[in-house]
Amino acid sequence: MKSKFFRKCFLSLGLFLFLSLLIPFSSWNTVSVQAAATTNNEKGEDYRLNLKSVSIVKGKTFALKVYNVNENAKVTYKYKSGDADIASVSDDGVITANKIGSTTVTVTIKSGSSTIPLTCDVTVGPPAFSVRLTRSRIVIGLDKSDFLNVILKPTNTVEVARFSSYNYNIASVSSGGRVTGRQLGLTYLFAVIDAIDSDGSQKYSRCTVIVTSSDNASLLESYFAEHPELDLIAQDELDAALDQFFNVKYDPSSSSSLVNSLNRYLDDNFNLSELKKQYDSSKPQSNSIEIVRSN
Repeated sequence: MKSKFFRKCFLSLGLFLFLSLLIPFSSWNTVSVQAAATTNNEKGEDYRLNLKSVSIVKGKTFALKVYNVNENAKVTYKYKSGDADIASVSDDGVITANKIGSTTVTVTIKSGSSTIPLTCDVTVGPPAFSVRLTRSRIVIGLDKSDFLNVILKPTNTVEVARFSSYNYNIASVSSGGRVTGRQLGLTYLFAVIDAIDSDGSQKYSRCTVIVTSSDNASLLESYFAEHPELDLIAQDELDAALDQFFNVKYDPSSSSSLVNSLNRYLDDNFNLSELKKQYDSSKPQSNSIEIVRSN
């Protein structure tokens, strides 16, 4: 069961997700975007579709638009799908993804005596039913960047996970997963999909981000790599302890080593020496076989 703390964190993202819905929903459906299709109009400018190709989750919609049309010109449009069973299109250019597959939507522009076709390739794919970030923790230097990678299932989904940060002042994340350290401290990043979890919330995966000085970043990475016994601590408990240390306890202006201070703090809270014994005893023991050779 997810902890109340992280449920509170996730619910606080509600405003972010609500604002996201104010953006045309198709932005979440598009996973491959190519240069817009263009053709010349009567003034030598280009008629252009907003996308030349688009991938849409089954059951979702996308609004196709024609750009660079002279508002005073007498121009008409006719939208037609190559296979309406896969993706149908309305008279005003709204594509509806009906069935998994691929087709082409053609927009025929009639301007005076000219008839101009523009096309958009449409791929309809399944929604994602699970999401997982490939790393549960990132250590990043101040003003440095890193990237989040996410695994979605099924593998042929065309859904795109939406990234967000619990505290953008500490670390920001772009729609493409680029993480930037902005202020010393610890926060959490989320990757969210539309699928609903058993508790009624949207499914998500989270990653802890620690922003520190560039000099300390590599030292912290080494510390976590050299202490696999920390994995024996429940993730919520460890994250809460790290949150308390980096956002409350530790003073960056202190002369004490960051790694040494963190080690003492975690030892006081979790008895690291005992955890190390448990970890070592849980590792598979190699069986040594003595071979006796006879002369």
